[in-house]
Amino acid sequence: QTDRPELILASQSPRRKELLSGWGVSFTVVPSRIREIFSPGYPPEHQALLLALAKTREVGRRVSGIVIGADTLAVYREQALGKPGNPAAAEKMLLQLNGTVHKVVTGITVLNTESGEILADIGESVIHARRLPAPKIRELAWKHSDKAGGYAVQENSDILIKKIDGEFNNVVGLPLLKLAALLKHFGFFR
Repeated sequence: QTDRPELILASQSPRRKELLSGWGVSFTVVPSRIREIFSPGYPPEHQALLLALAKTREVGRRVSGIVIGADTLAVYREQALGKPGNPAAAEKMLLQLNGTVHKVVTGITVLNTESGEILADIGESVIHARRLPAPKIRELAWKHSDKAGGYAVQENSDILIKKIDGEFNNVVGLPLLKLAALLKHFGFFR
């Protein structure tokens, strides 16, 4: 369909790109230039949504089409855990999450740059983490300091996760079921 606007993914995440590619729709990747800063006092779900919205709007100022933004956070005891950024911070996060039940939330926003209309939703999954010995946690900390919570479920070798309640793709970083519902509104997947 040639009259449909271009689909743009406002993310440089290879996992999000991979998930969206699985649908067989053509899209362009335009990473946002937003620094991921948390707003104190907001619940983690709103933090994820605010960051997704900031990414979507920033990219939407530079391109034309339907822009998808997303932000994923691990949540433990109502505290948002973003990307640790380095192995020491990842180890601290993983020790917090070790043997716990916690959540992963992904805020997703979709913007039509033509009309200015924005739709949003939040994906939520519950994670049951194994209890791992400290040396194993230290080893994992070196692998995923660029991932929310310091771990990555798409890695078969990441043994922290025992069970996921909810959409697996939400934990990877893009809740496809919720995203499909938002995109239908803009004429995709009729």
